[in-house]
Amino acid sequence: MKYLSLIFLVITFASCRKAIDVDLNDANPVTVIEANYTAEDSTVRVFVTQTSNFFTTEDEPTVDDAVVTITDQAGNSQLVPFTSSGNYVLTNYAPAFGTTYTLTVFSNDVTYSATCKMLAIIEQQPIFYDYFEPGPFTGDGGYIVAVSYQDPAAEGDFTSALLSKNGKKLKNLNDITLNDDQFTNGNQVIRPLFVKFFDPGDTVEIELRTINKKIYDYYTELVSLTDPNSAAPSNPDYQWTNRALGYFSAYPSSRQTVIIL
Repeated sequence: MKYLSLIFLVITFASCRKAIDVDLNDANPVTVIEANYTAEDSTVRVFVTQTSNFFTTEDEPTVDDAVVTITDQAGNSQLVPFTSSGNYVLTNYAPAFGTTYTLTVFSNDVTYSATCKMLAIIEQQPIFYDYFEPGPFTGDGGYIVAVSYQDPAAEGDFTSALLSKNGKKLKNLNDITLNDDQFTNGNQVIRPLFVKFFDPGDTVEIELRTINKKIYDYYTELVSLTDPNSAAPSNPDYQWTNRALGYFSAYPSSRQTVIIL
C-alpha cells in the first residue's frame, strides 16, 4: 500500500530527535508486513512487501520467499503457506480467545515478529439509522448509520467499525471508526458513523471488530499522520521487531446488516 511508503517518509522527516537527509530515489527498502488473524473464519492472512522508490508509480515489490509462522502461547507453531504475490494464508486455524499469538516472518536473513492477543467478541446489536437534512456540514444530506453494542463491564475495551455499502467494503483509512470505553465502560453504546451518507434502498453492513489496544493506538496514530489539520502528528509505534512497518491484528468480529428504507 502506497500510504505506508508515505508514512515511512513522514516518520523520517517528522522526527524531532535528529535531522536526516534522505535521498528519495535511493532510500533503503523497508519490509512492510500487514497481518490479520480473523476468528470469524479462522484464517491467518499475511501480506509482505517492501517499500519502493518514492517517485515510482508501480506497486511495492512483494516478498514471495519469506517463511511465515504463527505460534500460540503454549508454544505450538504452524506454517502460514505462501499463496501468491506476497500473500501467505493459513485456513482452518481455530482461535482460542484470551490467547496471545506470535507471528514470525523470516525474510532476507532477518526475523520479524509481533504479538497480539485474541480478545473475546463484543456482540453487535441492530444498526440504527437516521436522516440528516442538507446543510453546511452535511452537504446534500442523507442517512447516517450507528453501530450499537453493550460494552463489557471490565475496562479497556477497544473496537473498530467498518462499513460496507451494497456489498462493497469501504476501505479507506478514514472509513474506519475507532472507539474505546473510557467514557462508556459497561454501558450501552450507540455510536454514529459519520464517514458516509446513505440513500434509501442502500444495503449497509457494519463489521464490529474487538481489537487490541496497540492496534487501536496504531490506527489512531495513522489517522493523525494523514490528517492535514494535525499540527504535530505522532509516529506509529513499531509493531514488529527489527523495525518492519505494518501490524499484526488478531480479532473476532460481529456483523449486522440493514436496508435503508
